[in-house]
Amino acid sequence: MKRIFFVLATLLIIASGYAQVNEKSERQFYKQGDWEFGFSANIGGSSEQTKGASISYHSNDSSQYYYPYDYTENDIYIHLGISTGFYIINGLSIEPEFTINSYSEGFSVSMLGNLCYTFYLPQKNIYPYFKLGYGLSSEPTNSGDLFESLNFKTINAGGGIKLMYSPGMAFKMEINYRNLTGSNTYSYSDQFYSSTSETNTSIISVSIGISILL
Repeated sequence: MKRIFFVLATLLIIASGYAQVNEKSERQFYKQGDWEFGFSANIGGSSEQTKGASISYHSNDSSQYYYPYDYTENDIYIHLGISTGFYIINGLSIEPEFTINSYSEGFSVSMLGNLCYTFYLPQKNIYPYFKLGYGLSSEPTNSGDLFESLNFKTINAGGGIKLMYSPGMAFKMEINYRNLTGSNTYSYSDQFYSSTSETNTSIISVSIGISILL
């Protein structure tokens, strides 16, 4: 996963530099100093692999029992997101993103920092883009406190197009990939049982949304 992250980051930097050199002076949108506000809805699938072990203790004979486990669960994934982007140079923006995520076992939140590049095609209203980011996500829960444990490291990558249909307004379509990794340790107050697990979740989803450029 670190190798994939490095390759995507390298491609982003190379593409940004190449596009900046070849950029036409007539670019009207997604320029240095612009602000972009985005709203999106994603639907897709997740694959969650959990590895760990449970340990139980018996006070009568001081014995200890070890139960390893390894299983994978597939689920439907939905999220609603909001983002704010600031263009540090033409086409290249820093984009904080916040999403509320839905799984079968509950809801979670993600707080991400993305680096996004929007390409310019002369005389076209189509703007291809891709982004790469990193942040934290919480564990899915049905309780009210979604921010209780932001302990899943999250890699975020996506690519798509922005269709400009009026000045400052665009329709967005994106293919998005996320990878979440984290660990958990549980134990009961009587100390007769404990469990430690590591979870890796891969998510692929399709996103539609709008962006407002200021």
